[in-house]
Amino acid sequence: MSFYAFRLDTIHVLNPRGKIPDNDIVTFTVFVNQLDRGHGGGFFPAMAAGAVVPAAAVTPTTRSGMGLDWIIGPLEIAPGDVVTIAYSGFNTSDSELDLSGQDELILKTLDVIVSAAAGAPGGLVGSAVTTALGFIGDPVGKFIGFKKQGPCNGLVFSDTITFGGAGLDALSFRPPLPVHQNLPDASEVSFARAYTDETTHNSDICGEIAHSEITFSVLLLPFISVTYYASRLFPKHWVNGRSVPNLREGLRQLATSGTTVSIRSLLRLQP
Repeated sequence: MSFYAFRLDTIHVLNPRGKIPDNDIVTFTVFVNQLDRGHGGGFFPAMAAGAVVPAAAVTPTTRSGMGLDWIIGPLEIAPGDVVTIAYSGFNTSDSELDLSGQDELILKTLDVIVSAAAGAPGGLVGSAVTTALGFIGDPVGKFIGFKKQGPCNGLVFSDTITFGGAGLDALSFRPPLPVHQNLPDASEVSFARAYTDETTHNSDICGEIAHSEITFSVLLLPFISVTYYASRLFPKHWVNGRSVPNLREGLRQLATSGTTVSIRSLLRLQP
């Protein structure tokens, strides 16, 4: 078995959904054998034509099993496992939502995605999630009942990509990069996918059809460093100017007083 991580990299807006810059709620989820192994979401404002936004530049509003850098993992994947990566982006620019409204939309969208995967018949996670995202339509009207929603709110992009564990092992990973490396000694392979909102777009009011390009990466890790992942989970612990806990003092220092901490919790990167 091998250790893998999955990263949402960039959102390239070739053309937004509306005539004004989009305000998108974006979600990212990884399932292994229909089980949610990590998810998160955030608010991407002012997505104008030509914008290329690194996901890591946006702080997730909510996350479980995902780092602040939009990386889910590391996960131990067997050759027979089925991994499904799901992501989505909904425009909400016609609604002028406050922070509480944005947070509610992200949480409810993630709940729909996770519930759809868990209930997918025959393990068809991709089809179930795609259907669920299409069912949402305009999330502002669907989830918080904002009646004056504009016609340009709605799904900008979404996809579910499935890999078998053996298929991940066969990918052509490039060597670790000397700079901008999110995980130590990780090799990676990136994928770029293009999307339009043609099926739900009102060109008369919203202008040109939205075009987006999403890039995500699969990362292969040769080993798991407890020290490194402890620093990702507990970044406020510093040793000699480095954001690395002094594990020689034991793991109890990382736990809230009176509680315990496990290596499993470190690897899951729970916030």
